[in-house]
Amino acid sequence: MSTRDKTTNFNNFILVGVLAGLVALLDFIGVVTFPVGFFGVSSAFYIGAAFFMAFAIWFGLYGLISIYIGLLIGALVAGTFTVFAFVLALGNVLGAAIPMIVFRKFKLNIEMKTPKDYIGYLFSSTIGQSVVSGLWTIYGFARFNIIPADAINVVLSSWIFGDIIVSLIIGIPLLKLVSPVVKRTSLYKKNFL
Repeated sequence: MSTRDKTTNFNNFILVGVLAGLVALLDFIGVVTFPVGFFGVSSAFYIGAAFFMAFAIWFGLYGLISIYIGLLIGALVAGTFTVFAFVLALGNVLGAAIPMIVFRKFKLNIEMKTPKDYIGYLFSSTIGQSVVSGLWTIYGFARFNIIPADAINVVLSSWIFGDIIVSLIIGIPLLKLVSPVVKRTSLYKKNFL
């Protein structure tokens, strides 16, 4: 293994650690600071959703790994480290994977420069991410009796609506303003790795 490969691997390891810490902090803020959801599982203003999408778009699979680890750490800190944490973490990773794949497959500009970029963002990051992460997580919670089955529609609606608002209000400016800086670093992943 060359020195360059070792440096890249080390940088990726540090990237995952730093992002996981940010994800844990965002999760703690979303769950503990803004617990306005139903049954304590759905925050109407979960700011992490916008950042998870951006991390996946910017850092590819390393972003997804960071989201998963960070959410488990966040659950540990928040005192919710049960099966709940694993279902939630995987749901958010699946949701964040949608824009990561769409931006790469359709060669969308992460700096949001064209109408095509905005349309791709709208369908993948706003709607796709919210629906996929919400369906996986809320049905998973119902499966493990974390929420009652008759509450699925209310909790799922809250999840999706909240994520859509956050993705529009925070996600678009985040990509527009921070993507140019991220693209200039060696940590940016144009491909999946």
